[in-house]
Amino acid sequence: MHLLNWVDYRTLAAGELPLAAVFAVVLFGIWRVYPHLRGTDTMAFGFSLWIPATVLLVAHGSIPLFASSIFGNLFLICGYILLYRGLLSFLQVKGNLPILYDVAAVASAVIIYFTTIFELPVPRIVALCVVVSAARALMAIELFRNAKDRLPLQLFASFLMLFAILPLGVAATALAPATFSHGLPLGLAGIQSAGVLCDVTFLLGCGIFAFTMYFDEISETVQQQGQLDFLTGTLNRRAIEETLTVEVARSSRTHRPVSVLIVEIDHFKAINETYGRNLGEATLCTVVGTIASILRFYDKCGRIADDKFLVVLPENTGEQSLVIASRFRAALKEPSLPHNQPAITLSVGITQCIFKEPTAEILARAELALREARANGRDGACLKFEHEQPVQIAPPANLDRLRTSSRIAKLIR
Repeated sequence: MHLLNWVDYRTLAAGELPLAAVFAVVLFGIWRVYPHLRGTDTMAFGFSLWIPATVLLVAHGSIPLFASSIFGNLFLICGYILLYRGLLSFLQVKGNLPILYDVAAVASAVIIYFTTIFELPVPRIVALCVVVSAARALMAIELFRNAKDRLPLQLFASFLMLFAILPLGVAATALAPATFSHGLPLGLAGIQSAGVLCDVTFLLGCGIFAFTMYFDEISETVQQQGQLDFLTGTLNRRAIEETLTVEVARSSRTHRPVSVLIVEIDHFKAINETYGRNLGEATLCTVVGTIASILRFYDKCGRIADDKFLVVLPENTGEQSLVIASRFRAALKEPSLPHNQPAITLSVGITQCIFKEPTAEILARAELALREARANGRDGACLKFEHEQPVQIAPPANLDRLRTSSRIAKLIR
């Protein structure tokens, strides 16, 4: 500890400048590119406040005490508050912000009083240590609560809790009677150096954790974007086929039904040639939006060709899927669609998966059902089981007849 008396705390504090600047710039960049990531802006502003706080601390003695002590410490306190708020936003929890606000208000009042009214450094050091310790402890508590089985969060929570205790040790040392008489081997300069050293280490650890935390989110976002069709926002072919494989495997384990629909927009090429590409793309988006509005949250839809979509319906038999296909087609005839939207009709091929059946065979059978729907004049649906004759349906006119069937009526209810 005697070594700290030989180290100027302003030299240590200067090491915070590049760290805070790098962390702030990178987090602002992440926020700009991925604005949906929770808490990036708040954490970026929190690291940014470290910069003026450090500058004012380093300039202590060269500028008025009012500026270096009051504004420097207040900037640092606000930085901790923003870091805590950013963590709460990332974890999507309420936290204990009122407690931190109260501690920060009291500490700020103490710092202002012992700078402007009665100039004394020890109470200022103690007040700052208390609010810093409270902020770190609250961050650690929230991480422990939400870590579950995630080892990185548990390790960082332990790191924060350790560094929440250290400022209390610095405060206790500053409060020792010998400190007031300057008889303690670790003098005020050494105490300040110890506090700044803790801040530098905390800043480094917190920044590295923030990068790790958000880079994991970015990696997941990029992976999700790689599964989406860029035009319609629905799943792309690879993602929907992987979904089908997963659902077929689940169906084989649970012996629960799963059905597959291949939905094709009738005469889509003619729509593009007649109305133009922009309206053709709008037609695709209209169809996807209509399908999505009817599906349940665990049903999946993906685009597999220019004018074709694959729909996976877990817990649905083929007969149920006929009704759902009819709802797709009926919804596209509603007058609520845009007035400039060309008439949209769908041909739908449907099949029910057989347990442990290869997905290639499922898709081939659904394609055969789609061809049957096309051969029967389009604007219809065809259900095809394995080794069975296809079942045709050409509602909306026949939709009411289907609903009179006791089996279908029970499913609809």
